[in-house]
Amino acid sequence: MALSHAAQETAWLRSLQSELEKESSKPTLLCDNSGAVSSSTGQSSSARTRHIDIGQQFVKEKIQEGEIEMRQIPSADNATDMFTKALTPSRLAACVKLIGMAA
Repeated sequence: MALSHAAQETAWLRSLQSELEKESSKPTLLCDNSGAVSSSTGQSSSARTRHIDIGQQFVKEKIQEGEIEMRQIPSADNATDMFTKALTPSRLAACVKLIGMAA
C-alpha cells in the first residue's frame, strides 16, 4: 500500500512539473519488499494477493506507461528504515550516513 501511495504522489508531482514546464528525469521508486516489487512489475499474482492487486494496479500501469521505474534494494541499503522502524544506534547511524547527513 505504501508503494501505491508513493507512486500516486510521484505521478502527481510529475504532472505538476509538466504544468510548470519543468523537465525532470523519470523517477525511480526503491522498495525492499520483493513481493511488492514482483506484483507491481507483473511478475506474480495469485488468489492470495487479489486484495492487494487493486492498489498495485496503479503502480503497474505507471511502470508500463514508462512514467516511473521501480527497483528492489536490499534492506541494508534502505535509508527510510530510520523513519519506520526501531533501530539499533549503529543501524540508525548507517541510515543517517546513507542520506548524507552527519551523525
